[in-house]
Amino acid sequence: MGFDPKDVAVVSAQMAESLLSANILRNKGKDGRSIVAISTFRNNTALYDFDPKLMFNRVTVTLNKTGVAYCYVTNDAYVSQHRSNIAASNRRADLKNELLEFAGSTDRVSHRSSGPSPQYTLTLELIEDHASVGRTTQKSYQIHMTLNEIGRGLAIWEDLQDVSKTRTRASVGF
Repeated sequence: MGFDPKDVAVVSAQMAESLLSANILRNKGKDGRSIVAISTFRNNTALYDFDPKLMFNRVTVTLNKTGVAYCYVTNDAYVSQHRSNIAASNRRADLKNELLEFAGSTDRVSHRSSGPSPQYTLTLELIEDHASVGRTTQKSYQIHMTLNEIGRGLAIWEDLQDVSKTRTRASVGF
């Protein structure tokens, strides 16, 4: 009755391919590729130990390999550490600039960039539903992806894929 990790990986890759085939990643950075940040993951299932990297990895690899987009996960430890280090450096630069301004100096300490800003955010959701009819129980899982264009706040692409598991309970007789 459980959700097979292979199902998650396969469906996630198919959905990323669907996103690419829609040909909507038109906003490009300086190097000609769109930047997509996987910003949100919601687990609406009873699978509390579900590892979202099963979905993230297939999506990021599929998008990055095509040359159409750079894709990264915002809660990735490396990305988070890099951005927090840059933010701390920029806070120090702000303090120095305030002190220089107070001292009457026209010199300024410049800010560091935390990297290119994404043009799109991708949200992923894992949803569980189950139904019973007689001795048959069906658990249905859905993977829902939404691509939002930053700045306009519009969902410009969505996909919802079902993966179901069915079992029949054995009857017990005495």
